[in-house]
Amino acid sequence: MIVKLIDKKRFREMPWANGGGVTTELYLHTDAQTGRMLWRLSIAGVDTDGPFSHFPGYDRVLVLLEGAGLTLNYDDGTVDRLSRVYELAAFPGEVATQATLVNGPIRDFNLIADRRSCVPAVTIVTPDSNSVAVNSEHLAIFAVDNRLHVVDPVSTNHSVPQGDLLLVDTPAAGEWVLSGATAIVIQLSTGRN
Repeated sequence: MIVKLIDKKRFREMPWANGGGVTTELYLHTDAQTGRMLWRLSIAGVDTDGPFSHFPGYDRVLVLLEGAGLTLNYDDGTVDRLSRVYELAAFPGEVATQATLVNGPIRDFNLIADRRSCVPAVTIVTPDSNSVAVNSEHLAIFAVDNRLHVVDPVSTNHSVPQGDLLLVDTPAAGEWVLSGATAIVIQLSTGRN
């Protein structure tokens, strides 16, 4: 198990792929040989209605962090409506997606994962439901609103300051207990069953 804590001061501001805004990149995991993006975690503010960037071959998960919400209209006719904080939407990156704000700007948390190399799963853990079953090759835990305390299945304690990111390669399988904050837990498995 390889554990590292990424301080929010190390996050990078990056332009959107479509040029329509700026995202804060929390972490980028690339293929060591090709440099291809395998998965990325980021936070973005959306101030106006408009199209999302295209990411062919990638799966996306968006979690509403702040604001009254947004509606995602996909060109296949389906719709996701996020009206409460921590609601999420999962959709293919190549599907044309139009975002419409409900009532003013929002902030969202984003996962983009190469579907050829990994299967993403996102869980919101609140102080009321404070554990998550982990069984993946990669684990990322983002402390949303307070300092987060994490105890892994081998009883190692991890402290994650608000806004920081805990990354774990080959995490111990089993129940991870989280307390003190709301957390976004991302698991990435490297094969489809």
